[in-house]
Amino acid sequence: MRASRATIHLGNARHNLRVIREYLDRVSRSAGGRSPAMCVSVKANAYGHGAEELAKLAAEEGVDQLAVATVDEAVRLRDAGVSAPMVLYSLSLPEEADEVCAAGLAPFVADQEYCDRLAEAARRHHTTVAVHLKVDTGMGRIGCSPADAPVLARRIHDDPNLRLAGIATHFPVADDADRDFTEHQCRLFTEVVRRIRGSGVTDGLVHAANSGAVLAYPEAWFDLVRPGIMVYGYYPSHDQARDLDLRPVMELESRIVQLKTIEPGTSISYGRTYVAHRQTVIGTVPVGYADGYNRLLSNCGSVLVWEDGDRRARRVPIAGRVCMDQIMLDLGPAAPTRKHDRVVLFGPDPRGPSAEEIADLIGTIPYEVTCAVAGRVPRVYVDS
Repeated sequence: MRASRATIHLGNARHNLRVIREYLDRVSRSAGGRSPAMCVSVKANAYGHGAEELAKLAAEEGVDQLAVATVDEAVRLRDAGVSAPMVLYSLSLPEEADEVCAAGLAPFVADQEYCDRLAEAARRHHTTVAVHLKVDTGMGRIGCSPADAPVLARRIHDDPNLRLAGIATHFPVADDADRDFTEHQCRLFTEVVRRIRGSGVTDGLVHAANSGAVLAYPEAWFDLVRPGIMVYGYYPSHDQARDLDLRPVMELESRIVQLKTIEPGTSISYGRTYVAHRQTVIGTVPVGYADGYNRLLSNCGSVLVWEDGDRRARRVPIAGRVCMDQIMLDLGPAAPTRKHDRVVLFGPDPRGPSAEEIADLIGTIPYEVTCAVAGRVPRVYVDS
């Protein structure tokens, strides 16, 4: 196995799912309502964590549905024995309609042409396709207009080869401190659902809440919620109250493969952007931007180095530019570090760094940090 690997702490994923469920149950109970069902996103290889393992874990934890972004993601999960109900978030191509049927997917739909294509495929397969009507209330991505939703819902309801499994929308700023736009979306979506129900179409789970709305908008939970990043241990933004004990699931680590003492004035890495101002020890680690460790962390990122047989850990800075396959660390004068000591680039350790800290440094979000960890980095699963 390579020196660099991503350790996936399945116990943390289980913990997060249970924390989310307990939170949903508690808030729903206090409001005198019923707790919503849960659809967990395992798209993009479960945000880089490994879709097969995380999908199976979610099913073991009693999650009601799973969600993917592409048909081939779903097919791989089916081939791996994942039989849970599966929602397809993105719109598929015409030539994928038969695979949608064969895999038993429930796709988002947004127009009559797409519905007709799925119905034709369903007839060929002698089956019925469950679909979720996506309504665009302000995301501006996919979805029919609120005005068109009741008519499209009625047509789906009346088609013998289609079944309206859900009515959905999506929030772009549910994790923002300003609540005005999301509250407007909630009102608009509630009115759309009222009009659909008023037309006599009573089937389909109503759902809208991503992680941001799970945390901040109980009124948007409806029948089902769709948590994503919070399952993997991170909050969607810094604007949200951090009342839940979410634990990062992924730990990206590597090993030191070379140590060398350099003199003042010695430059390190491409571009000579790092020049030692004192005698120091440089450690080389075989991980780089081809592994998903972003080049923007050059000269500003830091890692946790475990020394003395993993008995002591300390933060040390990146020295110079991140290379495709390697980084260098400034370990300091007379460093106690030894060759092959373990290096944690991000993970659940409270001493950091976390994927969120890295995201803040390079101007992105934790989602991208974990998704970016390349396929060539082995995933190692531990369940404790």
